[in-house]
Amino acid sequence: MKKNNVLAQRLAQILGQLNLGKRLDIHQVAEQFDVSLRTVQRDINRLDFLEWEEKGPRFYKINRKKLGFLTEEDIRRFALFVSVADLFPKIDQQFYQEKLTQSVQVKGFQYEDISGREKEFNQLNQAIQNKNLISFKYTKLNTKEGKFYKVAPYNLTNKSGIWYLIATDKDKQKTFCFTQINGIEILDETFMPNEKLIGEIKENDSISHGNQIGEILIKVSAFAAPYFLRRNLLPNQRLVHKSESGELILASQNVNEWEVIPLVQYWIPHLTIISPDGLQEKMIEKLQHYLSNNK
Repeated sequence: MKKNNVLAQRLAQILGQLNLGKRLDIHQVAEQFDVSLRTVQRDINRLDFLEWEEKGPRFYKINRKKLGFLTEEDIRRFALFVSVADLFPKIDQQFYQEKLTQSVQVKGFQYEDISGREKEFNQLNQAIQNKNLISFKYTKLNTKEGKFYKVAPYNLTNKSGIWYLIATDKDKQKTFCFTQINGIEILDETFMPNEKLIGEIKENDSISHGNQIGEILIKVSAFAAPYFLRRNLLPNQRLVHKSESGELILASQNVNEWEVIPLVQYWIPHLTIISPDGLQEKMIEKLQHYLSNNK
């Protein structure tokens, strides 16, 4: 995944320079990033949706009338999409241009293989864009019988490598795992999106909208602290306190407990849930139950 991070950072800088009106020399860009000319050319080709004033073979500059048309957030989002292209079905550059909107978000760099489900993925995306209600059969893990739903689709989100559909069912916010959705039907009925929910989805790392804990406090050992300071590993992470010994107190805000507990379990014994009361004990009980049944 390190390669994807480097690609995203390089694309963001290239796009940012073009957006400021600079004339890029691919020889200088190759030297700046210590990559080959062929790599720079591939990067430029990924930006084919731009309107060029000068388009190679050595110098590139976008149309003056289009200068400054992308915000920093647009640039960051586009670079992220390109760097994790394997998350998506086989799609062309038009997809990336359209996805500078909020209908699809990526929250993480790992990914599951959804090849063979391009049709269903595109159906959901189309319904989100056109604000159509949809129906489908949803089968939870470890169950045989599915349940039929009729929902208003808001967003396709990739969280820790798994694709989810965020939707509302009679105004109740729900999250569905994409690979457990079958028999999608786009209905003729449309809906009026809840702008508040759209804002929450955009700003919040959590995918459990409407079913969240206000704040979970976690103590991080001095050993693990550098990893959490280098990059926010917890959803909606905020630093509360850093002790002289190097230990951290972190807050994970507006999340569901199941979004935090697996990460704490992964980092045992370096992470401890200190609030809300009982959540650490609840996690330990489940681990002990698992261990006793798998001896």
